[in-house]
Amino acid sequence: MITQETAALIYHAYRELEAGQKLLDDMKTIREREHLDKTAPTIRDAFGQPRHLQLGIPSGENAHRILNVSPVLAESVIRAHIENKRAELATMQERARIELEGGEG
Repeated sequence: MITQETAALIYHAYRELEAGQKLLDDMKTIREREHLDKTAPTIRDAFGQPRHLQLGIPSGENAHRILNVSPVLAESVIRAHIENKRAELATMQERARIELEGGEG
């Protein structure tokens, strides 16, 4: 049987893949629809204003943020994140296979 931990890790990897790809697709669609160049912000805030992306740790005493991340750099980071999650998913799928065969995980 696949452990709950392995199932959760697989789920989270798939979720991150989906969220990352959707963000890239949305940025591309907006850029094409509005005839924007690659350096123009495409994502809009709650008030409808175009904004550059942010990277950060969202809360707590160790909260950190980097503001105004350029779309070109943000897309590179998102693509790298997607590739990292694909690698993690491959590892977790192998782990699940071993667990299904009754081996040590």
